[in-house]
Amino acid sequence: MLVIGAGLWMQTRTLTNDAFVDEATYIVSGQLLRDAAQTGAETPPIATYLSGAPHLYPRLAAALYARGGLEGARVFSLACILVAVIAVYAAAGVLFSSRVAGIAAAALFSVQAPVLFLARFATYDALALALVAVALAAVIDRGERTRWLTAVLAGVCIATAVLVKYASLLYAPCIVIVASLVMPPGSRWKRGAVTLAAALITGVALALAGEPRELWSGFVTTTLSRSVTSGGRVRDIILFALSLGGATAVLALPALALAAARVRWIAVTIFAFALLAPLNHARLHEFVSLHKHMAFALVLWATLAGGAVAALCAWLVRRWHARQVVISVAVAAAAVAIFVRAIVVPGAEAAYRLFRYWPDSTRVAYLALAPVTGPPAHFLSEEPDLGTLYLGRRAPVSQWVHPYYFDYDGQRAQTPTDVDPYRRAIRDGYFTAVLLRFGPQREWATAVEEELLRAQPRYRLAARFPFELADGAGAYQIWVRVDAAGAERVGRQ
Repeated sequence: MLVIGAGLWMQTRTLTNDAFVDEATYIVSGQLLRDAAQTGAETPPIATYLSGAPHLYPRLAAALYARGGLEGARVFSLACILVAVIAVYAAAGVLFSSRVAGIAAAALFSVQAPVLFLARFATYDALALALVAVALAAVIDRGERTRWLTAVLAGVCIATAVLVKYASLLYAPCIVIVASLVMPPGSRWKRGAVTLAAALITGVALALAGEPRELWSGFVTTTLSRSVTSGGRVRDIILFALSLGGATAVLALPALALAAARVRWIAVTIFAFALLAPLNHARLHEFVSLHKHMAFALVLWATLAGGAVAALCAWLVRRWHARQVVISVAVAAAAVAIFVRAIVVPGAEAAYRLFRYWPDSTRVAYLALAPVTGPPAHFLSEEPDLGTLYLGRRAPVSQWVHPYYFDYDGQRAQTPTDVDPYRRAIRDGYFTAVLLRFGPQREWATAVEEELLRAQPRYRLAARFPFELADGAGAYQIWVRVDAAGAERVGRQ
């Protein structure tokens, strides 16, 4: 396990980039909640922007960022993934009564692209993944003395996972069902009931610690009724999901047939629930977050795949005698080579590409706005949380405007297609500076750029910061109002 953990850590060190907007959103949200608690001010209405309870991960992320910056928050994600790896090891080892199964499952899980990605991504996903994995490992326990305690632990973990990331609710039924299936027929319902009761009690307690009405509103807005932002064909979504976890899913299939009778239905349940994430994305025609949700499916598939690998190893041991050392070594070497070539290398390459879907010049672009920060300033950006993250109190949230809502002089924009209020504000010189990257809201950014060009010489293009993405090159544009204090220093530091 030390080797697996060290390998995971070494691979994640190759994943470097500036903050992604989701990382900034959760850290900044935590900072706002912390400041509101310290000053007694009203809690900002951020629940509908977050896919998890605002009082849980965001507060933790803000604390981690305050002590260790973005790297500190990302190291916490790595620690969570290491916990998940250990949990997968334990789950497979207990389910198939084989240490080999545990090692194989942990090794397979730790080299997958979604897992590597989340290990360097400072959002709630890694924490939720760890909690789901621990819940699975706990609920598989069949020990006479510990099975009731682990049933409670599983319920606590899965409920906490759901509050941390609402989408984890998809796996709560799996944990309760498996809790029942591991017991003898006469007492199955009791352990399942204990797990469910522990989950409900924990969920209610955590919800009451926050604002229950806001949590429900956030759950409905961000999860149940979430609008599709990056649509695609079902075929393309399924192929993308297969590229991220298909090999492990295929390795898991033999476990359904090879598993002993007492664990076969458990294996079938686990495999079926692993399918829910990619199938749900296919149903919604949604690409966004699929690469993250596949990590949850891989917790389940890797557990089963470890059992299949252990069964194969046991068959080889029975097949060859000790004197056939050469053949055994050759087979082992071939298996390692296939593992590295078919799973390890593609996983590392895919994780690297995933970490290149946002700019690597974000920090320098937003910090370039420092000369024009101050109380009277107003900034326009596609991703304003990044500005608050990098500029801090010099440019608080109240000074930023984004493409999704803007109320200006009686005109209101509620979607990125409503560009008239932005055009009018630019003509009036309302914005001190505008930062564009032509990202997800490219049409909106193009309309804003056209208005800035018409507004010359009142606004000037002060700087461009190029970047390379996995799907092409781009550049940040910084426009400043020429009469703003410090405008002459933007782009000339």
